[in-house]
Amino acid sequence: MIAPPVKLAPAARTARPPDTTAPSPGAVDAGEVESPAARAFVDARIAAALAARASTPDDAALDAQREAFDAVVRAESETDREINALRDMAMEQIKQDDELLKKWIELI
Repeated sequence: MIAPPVKLAPAARTARPPDTTAPSPGAVDAGEVESPAARAFVDARIAAALAARASTPDDAALDAQREAFDAVVRAESETDREINALRDMAMEQIKQDDELLKKWIELI
């Protein structure tokens, strides 16, 4: 026998902090930031937390790896743009050749 569906209760909503220029620490969730002042406050807290974190030798290695990866991605992107431009030029040339061939056939 199949059981009847269970009626689900609506999700409980948490109270949002009032929109103030300086919300209390921990009262603002990054997903709930609505005002520019609250957003700036959250950004400042994130920046302070990142600055307070101790740097390790692995961080320098990771930064070097990130920079090398970014350089490779930039080079590949530039190559892709050049290939696309050459492909577009080739397509335009083919279109012009087709038009010239059509005119040549009309003359015959």
